[in-house]
Amino acid sequence: MTTDAPTRRSWRDTAAVRVLGSVLGWFSTALALTLLYRSTEALAALGGSCARGGPYVIAVECTDAIALFMPLSIMGGLAVVTIANALAQGFGAPVWLYAWPGLFVSLSIVFFRTFLLGGDGVGLFLGLLFLVMGLAPLALILPAAPQRMLIGRVDAQGRPFWEAHPARAHLLSLRPPAAPGENRASAADWALSLGIAIGGSLLGVWVGAAWFASVA
Repeated sequence: MTTDAPTRRSWRDTAAVRVLGSVLGWFSTALALTLLYRSTEALAALGGSCARGGPYVIAVECTDAIALFMPLSIMGGLAVVTIANALAQGFGAPVWLYAWPGLFVSLSIVFFRTFLLGGDGVGLFLGLLFLVMGLAPLALILPAAPQRMLIGRVDAQGRPFWEAHPARAHLLSLRPPAAPGENRASAADWALSLGIAIGGSLLGVWVGAAWFASVA
């Protein structure tokens, strides 16, 4: 008599890891965008350019906060979001799809502020340009995958959701979307995914603002 060997699950195939990935993704994205926004805002207050170090005479020296957080927010944010996406494995609102709109919309606010406070026409143009660059991807993706944009493709256990309107390819698609499953999303699934996205974002913004203020 032969028996089937038990299926061994990887540590990545657990609900805790998927939830951790989603929490980490939303928290780190909000943290990085907050630090970048505050750094860009501080840079705009200095006239739009600054430098630090080197053999040349520096007209406008970057503050400690700009020197630290400008590169850290970009490189660190990209690294952590990549790791978080690998851990979440399709669970929760896909933060990597919102990171691009969040980046450009937040920067557009800085340019609009320079226009409103100083009447800079270039600021108005760049603000509108960055706003369009940020919102255009959402306009393409949201209608193509409405449910996946809000709660992801799978639940915390990794079971693909059933979708009333299955995701379809769009102009930014790198490959055809995976087929939906038969697992109907419950109210708890919606609450968990949206709660992580909202709560993680708020916490990231708060930590980012406090961290920047402590250095500035």
